[in-house]
Amino acid sequence: MPRTLDETRAEIHARRAEMAARWEERRPAPFRLTRQVVPGLFQVRTRGSRAYLVVEDTVTVIDTGNPGSGERILAAVREVGKTADDVRHIVITHAHIDHVGGLPVLQKHVPARTAVHLADAPHVASEQPLPNPFVNSFLARLVDPFLQWTDPGPARVDVMLNDADEIPVLGGLRVVHAPGHTDGSIALHFPSRGVLIVGDAMQHKLGRLMLPSRMFSKNLDEAAKSVRKIAALDFETLCFSHFRPILCGADGRVREFARSLDGQRLDEATG
Repeated sequence: MPRTLDETRAEIHARRAEMAARWEERRPAPFRLTRQVVPGLFQVRTRGSRAYLVVEDTVTVIDTGNPGSGERILAAVREVGKTADDVRHIVITHAHIDHVGGLPVLQKHVPARTAVHLADAPHVASEQPLPNPFVNSFLARLVDPFLQWTDPGPARVDVMLNDADEIPVLGGLRVVHAPGHTDGSIALHFPSRGVLIVGDAMQHKLGRLMLPSRMFSKNLDEAAKSVRKIAALDFETLCFSHFRPILCGADGRVREFARSLDGQRLDEATG
């Protein structure tokens, strides 16, 4: 007999509960900074966001957290059994302070080349402070003195990334240009591992996928186009910068979300 709608929903809720339980099992001890997402990929607790380590013979760092996070990332590298000299790549998903704040300090200690999408790279390398992420002009003025005070300063950009570029780590890391949150936002796809890291291109709040926050996103129309683009990819696991990952069946969830955007006001699809 065909399954009823209630049975299908029950299966979905059961699967999500199982995923949440699996993630909680990987919760780091109080003084640990890392937990494994899939073999070779670790999430790192930084100040105000999450970074990722791709660990093979060498280490690739994805995002660097707020200012003060550079030292945490170095500690996380040691925690997974590597040294600063093993860090050969740093990839930035976008040029907001909670993703590049630790970069100048980290670059002083590792021999890595730093890669940023060409649209955001000038902000990272500029002597001027990073762009204020707040879209609302009143809020932007309100927080601007604090952002000026905490700005990490310029960092070196060695590689300017574009859509479909590939970095030779973990079976091939493919760059997916996903503008909307910023002009140069990217997602990072590991096809051989079935993993996608979206940075802030999407949110995952209370089990619900959403567009990036309208408070900090430059263009929600572009963000929705990026979700539709991501929905065409195949991946099992979806990782975010501020939310718990979806460990299985993630691409189906994204396709469902992308379809829902066609009949929904975009300001209702974000938070």
